[in-house]
Amino acid sequence: MDIKAITSVLFLLIIVDVDGAWSISKEEDMELEKQLKILNKPAIKTIRTDSGQIFDCVDIHKQPSLDHPLLKNHKVQVTSYVIYQLILHRPLKGKGLSGFGVGCPIGTVPIRRVEKEDLIRAKAFSKLHTKAYAENCHPLADGPIHLSAKLAANDKQIYGVASILNVYKPTLLSPDQVSGSMIYLSTGFGDDSKSVVSVGWAVNNSKTTGCYDILCPGFVQQSHEFALGRTFPGSNYNGSQIDIKVLVSKDSKSGDWYLRVNGASVGYWPKELFRGAFEVAKEVNWGGEIFSPRQPCPPMGSGHFESEGIGGACYISGMRYQTAAGGYFEDIDPELQALVDSPHCYNVSMPSYLSEITGYTFLFGGPGGQC
Repeated sequence: MDIKAITSVLFLLIIVDVDGAWSISKEEDMELEKQLKILNKPAIKTIRTDSGQIFDCVDIHKQPSLDHPLLKNHKVQVTSYVIYQLILHRPLKGKGLSGFGVGCPIGTVPIRRVEKEDLIRAKAFSKLHTKAYAENCHPLADGPIHLSAKLAANDKQIYGVASILNVYKPTLLSPDQVSGSMIYLSTGFGDDSKSVVSVGWAVNNSKTTGCYDILCPGFVQQSHEFALGRTFPGSNYNGSQIDIKVLVSKDSKSGDWYLRVNGASVGYWPKELFRGAFEVAKEVNWGGEIFSPRQPCPPMGSGHFESEGIGGACYISGMRYQTAAGGYFEDIDPELQALVDSPHCYNVSMPSYLSEITGYTFLFGGPGGQC
């Protein structure tokens, strides 16, 4: 296989939890048992959350991400990449997510205990996402459906993105669907050797982990407090709103891409993971997306169109980016491109500058259906 034709798609998701069921063969079950023994590392301490999730406090230098073959000689950066001007200053418009921490000792990182259902869903999601991108992100009559309603910036060189994501819990119609809100940074979707970093939240029909890079190693966690994969409730339609701040920025010295959530340094995607140098993002997307193996399609965002406004529709606000390596974050140029795959099912508004606190904000989503 030509290495230049390989796409690196590196995800980090915060999961909004719902229940579901999956079925697998006996042979698949045996293979999954083997994988579980490899993925679940020896714990210095084990913590069970109020929701019943189990987190193992694993030595930071023995975390699952380091099993990635490209990280064989990688040295974990134990100090956080913190430059004051990179911090997103705008406050959360909604209630905000708190309680990501689980209380692991310094020198360890909290790793959600991987269960069989996690592996099944991750495998299914990977197949859906890979096939969807291979088919230019359009639904197939006999294959998986991947639809999005998003805004795109592709006329600048971008070294970082900061935004506030409104979190919802759209109702899925079957256990093999996904609906979420993402920010993508890419070397360019027209590039055969493109690399992508993505961060956001998603609803999946199973009790699942939150970071696909733990199941498919790559993202190196630094924080001993922040627990990737903790499940949380979503916003209420025309009621209380839940937001998360996310910031992704490239370290101009190391070449690694760092992540902050709600102002806390979480970890980074090492430069070794990318097929070729990921020097700068040439395209950034913000918005919602769904995956489904069949019709009808699930809701996106709050399940309501953008015309219902904040409280009724899902939003992304505080949109800022970094156009110089190591530089300050600035408000986006609002002249973005709207990309909507199925307008009668989902839609997106153009960004509006609402206030100094909120910054540029846009809304997206819809009820789904026969898309």
